Amino acid sequence: MGNEVIRCGLCTMLDDLTTVDETCATDDFDRGMELLRSRRPDVLVLPTPGEQHLAEKLARTAVEHDVRILLLLRATSDGALVEAVTLPADGFLLENDLTRDSLESALADLDSGLMPMPGPLARKLLARVRRAESGEAAKPPERPCPEADRASSPLTARERETLSLMAEGLSNKQIARRLGISEHGAKRHVANILAKLNCSNRTLATAVALNRGLLPEPRPVFHG
Repeated sequence: MGNEVIRCGLCTMLDDLTTVDETCATDDFDRGMELLRSRRPDVLVLPTPGEQHLAEKLARTAVEHDVRILLLLRATSDGALVEAVTLPADGFLLENDLTRDSLESALADLDSGLMPMPGPLARKLLARVRRAESGEAAKPPERPCPEADRASSPLTARERETLSLMAEGLSNKQIARRLGISEHGAKRHVANILAKLNCSNRTLATAVALNRGLLPEPRPVFHG
């Protein structure tokens, strides 16, 4: 998906990589959905911005078929940050940093269970979370409700283990394997973490967890 220049450039770079067996590209949404369902590729490279509702459908389908998602962001603007925290992604690249080497490095990180994220994007995401949490702390307390109690409840030991693996970029299936539990159990732990941290997806949950000291500060992954 994405505009023709980006699509052609990505195809050329991917075709040059010895670690990539096959590349399928399209600018047609229906064709993209068909490829995800029938071919089940290892990675979906999804350029943004685009039509948000179409990107969300593609991302959801990729997750359902255990396809990892590499988001290609145009910039580190506020709009790009919104996309970064609303779309389920396993890694990120910036268009300005896109080279054959940076793409190869990002794919290698995904294969190793890491979440590639350019330094500028990681810093802006953490800053956004810190501002949001500071603003929430300054608000007067609201009437207690069950949802609020759930969001503020501490993580269990098993959920902390799951959170650490989430931060490494592991899928539910990989988390289940590492913890020796069923995939359904891993999904339940992930859902509980998102609810307790009041986050819409894994990327935002990782940033919130870092800000709250629930995870050690990661070593940034730089590309370009």
